[in-house]
Formats: sequence, C-alpha cells, structure tokens
Amino acid sequence: MRILFIIIVVCLSFNVDAQEIDSAYIYMPAEKVADTIGHIHYHQSDAISSIMKKNIKVNEAKPKISGYRIQVFSVSGVNSKDKVNKEKAEYLLKNKDANIYIVYQSPYFKLRIGDYRDKLEAQYHLQEVIKDYPFAFTVKDEVNIPNVKSENDDNSNL
Repeated sequence: MRILFIIIVVCLSFNVDAQEIDSAYIYMPAEKVADTIGHIHYHQSDAISSIMKKNIKVNEAKPKISGYRIQVFSVSGVNSKDKVNKEKAEYLLKNKDANIYIVYQSPYFKLRIGDYRDKLEAQYHLQEVIKDYPFAFTVKDEVNIPNVKSENDDNSNL
C-alpha cells in the first residue's frame, strides 16, 4: 500500500508545473531609460478606485483622529442636561477660545475640553485646568484635527 502511494505521488509530481517566467524577461534592460524616469504607471480595477474615492469623501466629511480630551464635569440624574449646559456656560465665560464638547454616555452627561493629539499635550493642559476643576482627568477620545502652527505663522508677525 505504501509503495503504491509513493508511486502515485512521484508520478503526479512530474505533471505539476508552477508558473514559468522567462528569466530573460526579468533581466531585460529598459529600452528607453529617459522615458521611464519620473513616471509611474499602475493598473487597478474600477472597483478599487471607487472604494478609494468613497473613503476619501468619508474622511473629509469627518476629520477626526484618535486623541485626548480633558473631562472636567460629569453628571447624571434629573436635570443633568441643564446642569452640564450651565457648567459649559461658566467655563466659556472664563475661557472664550476653548473647544468644549458635551458627550452623552447613558446615563451620564460629560463635559470635555480640548483636542489634543497625544496624552502628554493633554496632561500639560490638565495642570492648568485642575486649579478650577480638581477632579478633572484626561480621556482617550476621537478629536477634531487640531490646527498646528507652522514656523511661517510665527515669522509672519515679525
């Protein structure tokens, strides 16, 4: 039985062919080098192109990244929405340029501030906020893409 199995495997292995590639084609030099410099040609199906275009539209509509915010207030219960709105108004009186967000995660209404790219940046600003809100802390959240000052922006004021 083993001998028969070995004979069948050996016979079938001679009939199996992998893809054959002409090695002369692989190493064939480009005929016109000047025509190929700086140009990339690619082929892809129309389905991939349409999916990529849809992905770009979705990302442009919701420009969010993973980042951090500082949670300064959280409340639940009766009139919790009114309480968080009142706290938001008080915070805006002190910090007019602040980015403030009200998040509802049942049963809590939470007041979060800022759009920070990393935890270090959020912790830096937390040191200022903690003076007025001693129970504030950083939380991971989907944040708006923060504006980044370039060197040109700093030099334009000179």
